[in-house]
Amino acid sequence: MEQQPTLHAQDHEVLIVEDSPTQAERLRRLIAAAGYRVRLAHNGRHALEQIAAAKPQLIVSDIIMPEMNGYELCRALKADPALADIPVILVTALNDAKDIIRGIESGADNFIRKPYSEAYLLNRISQVLLNGLLRKDTGAEAGIGVYLGEQKHFINASRQQMLDLLISTYEQAVQVNVELQARERQVIELNMRLSQHAAELEEHNREMALKNIELAEASRMKSAFIANMSHELRTPLNAIIGFTGTLLMKLPGPLVPDQERQLTTIRASARHLLSLINDILDVAKIEAGKVTVASAPVDCTALLRETAESLRPLATQKGLVLAVDAPAEAIHIVTDRRALVQIIINLVNNAIKFTDQGAVSVALSQRSEGNATVTEFAVTDSGAGIRAEDQAKLFQAFSQLDSTSTRHVEGAGLGLYLCQNLANLIGGNLTLTSDFGHGSTFTLVLRQNG
Repeated sequence: MEQQPTLHAQDHEVLIVEDSPTQAERLRRLIAAAGYRVRLAHNGRHALEQIAAAKPQLIVSDIIMPEMNGYELCRALKADPALADIPVILVTALNDAKDIIRGIESGADNFIRKPYSEAYLLNRISQVLLNGLLRKDTGAEAGIGVYLGEQKHFINASRQQMLDLLISTYEQAVQVNVELQARERQVIELNMRLSQHAAELEEHNREMALKNIELAEASRMKSAFIANMSHELRTPLNAIIGFTGTLLMKLPGPLVPDQERQLTTIRASARHLLSLINDILDVAKIEAGKVTVASAPVDCTALLRETAESLRPLATQKGLVLAVDAPAEAIHIVTDRRALVQIIINLVNNAIKFTDQGAVSVALSQRSEGNATVTEFAVTDSGAGIRAEDQAKLFQAFSQLDSTSTRHVEGAGLGLYLCQNLANLIGGNLTLTSDFGHGSTFTLVLRQNG
């Protein structure tokens, strides 16, 4: 059995030709760690200068480089008889068969496709160097002094080059196939997981659909219950308010001061409770979709003045000025009058309720925006204002910024929620701007085309 030559890494120098400093340093560290001596060149021209100074045993070169690429470097080496025996490994991300043919034509001894494993690169380097040693040993046994002829030498070299390239290409194909099989397994596993998740999601959707049906039924029953209870409560409350008013009018007979004060308190409390019940009933109707909009022409100027006059005694009672800013000419729109009046009453009533001193103003304006007419009702107060982080809470049902037992104003927190819903029903929008410590402005914006 013939003895195979032994490869001693420290006896071989590898020239790395790479224009990327990062890749060059990575290769240098890897190859040097395997025991080889290593030099670096940043392109083909620089590599030729290094080879002229000292001939390496192997060249590992990138293809795409400035000034002189890997193909040009190979051709320059193979054209020089003194350098033609230096094996060249081309490392490239190019995958086209034409690129491999170009490598063969330029004289490359091996190809390594990016990305590659470090173990595979080191194995290719040692294999190419061992092939070189084998060729030398074979030549010595056959008698190097025997003249073979230039033509025969060229054919043998070409055959060896083709053999090395075919082996390299085959190994690359095997490596790619292994990678593809691994990715195929990953895809199969992912598909199985996706199928499992899809089944779980479908089951979850079925459960959600059932829950939504249950919630819708519960909401309907809640709205029906609230509507029925509100109706049952309003009848006795109206009776209490009516009989209390009759007594305060002293129709049955005179009242002593304590009786009059107590009856006034009873009537005020009953009116407040009736207002809360009306709000709850309206919210229940809106949520149940039982509110119908009856649009008709509305004189906004007259409506605003009438509404302000009805609330002026409440403002005067607190020592507040209630101002109305409306144009002299009438502003007409088509909308649901009842809903519009309820929104304005709630906004003005809220402004008076939460303002201890100063004024509350109600402004009406109208402008054109393209083909649309925009009508705005703005209610401004000089109250405490609302913090930015609290403003979104105002339009939620049963929301109160001061929910403590010591708050100085009463209410269920339904007023602004009701206003926003009524505004949406008549095609409007309710907005808020507030300066904490200085007051707030609530604006109802109605946009109508034509």
